[in-house]
Amino acid sequence: MKIIHVIDYFQPQLGYQETFLPREQSKLGHEVYVLTSDRYQPLIYSENEDIIGNRAKGAGFFIEDGIKVWRLKTLVEIPHQIWVLGLESKIKELMPDIVIVHGVVNFSALRIARLKKRLGNFKLIYDDHMTFDNSRSKLRILYPLFKWTFSRLIQETADALVAVADACKVFMNKEYGIPLERITVIPLGADDELFQFDTLARQQIRSQLSIDDSDTLFIYTGKIIPEKRVDILIEAVKLMKNNYCVKVLIVGDGLQAYIKKLKQQIRDACLENNFFWHGVVTNKELYKYYSAADAAVWPRGASISQREAMACELPIVISEGSLVTELVDHSNGLICKEEDASDLASQMKKLLDPKLRREMGVNGRKLVEEKLNWTTIARQFLDLV
Repeated sequence: MKIIHVIDYFQPQLGYQETFLPREQSKLGHEVYVLTSDRYQPLIYSENEDIIGNRAKGAGFFIEDGIKVWRLKTLVEIPHQIWVLGLESKIKELMPDIVIVHGVVNFSALRIARLKKRLGNFKLIYDDHMTFDNSRSKLRILYPLFKWTFSRLIQETADALVAVADACKVFMNKEYGIPLERITVIPLGADDELFQFDTLARQQIRSQLSIDDSDTLFIYTGKIIPEKRVDILIEAVKLMKNNYCVKVLIVGDGLQAYIKKLKQQIRDACLENNFFWHGVVTNKELYKYYSAADAAVWPRGASISQREAMACELPIVISEGSLVTELVDHSNGLICKEEDASDLASQMKKLLDPKLRREMGVNGRKLVEEKLNWTTIARQFLDLV
């Protein structure tokens, strides 16, 4: 089959679902293209400039990370929305069997819906990642307008609608007006071939950081912004201060004012020897840092990185408000109370036991291999139509 993925912004260096799905569907023998804009997403670019280069990529055909990509010229760009030229004509030219649109409330989603209504010669799948917890766009005030105007068009033309989590399904129902029975949940996953435990990488990175074998290294990866509450992680380590073997590696970038505040919090607590900072790394290099760690922790929120850490045999600690607590239903991690440093410290202390870490890590890897790998997920999308 010929499959087109439509995404406003495409940054394959950073991973994300819209990179892995087309890649895996190509491996399954399908002809797959990504249609996107000629630039990177502004917020993501500002946090990852060092590894993705210039924000303006240019229009034309590219092979990016092994994926066939058509980048279309931008006509208009406003915060959180973009209009590209020639989207409809490019789809008609390529004559796909299936179009998968990433995101429901955007110009591209509505344009593809109108095209499907006119032509009707391809199957149309929408998928959405939005939840109440991560809906921070100022344009969210337009959700009621969408619900009472364009939602019907989306529902009439969609052959399938996908949410990446139960919380996303609820959001799509409440904010977009899509009936629950129309929405299928297909979770995010991990590349279980790329993300594997690597003994050599563990030795190299721990040596670079001067971390002893006897130290227990927790890792946090992702955006460093107030919503992720990395400050609670620091407070939890402060409460564990007598456990000098506890170390934390923070990988990522974000709001510089918040990072400055976090580093001051570490200094005030005399924890400089317990925390290590590393900037953003490409998705292809991230497994090395998980391999160096003994457990992964996210004080608040959900992230695709949680699955990638599991693939590297790490037990994970997530909060009860993360909306993905089902990830640890297989004795592969722990849940802490929301915004409770004392409880987070309590859960982290449990993972000072190497035997428990090993058992949980093996369970997490097994879950990814059996259910949360991109090959399985790519097939699930195609089974919808």
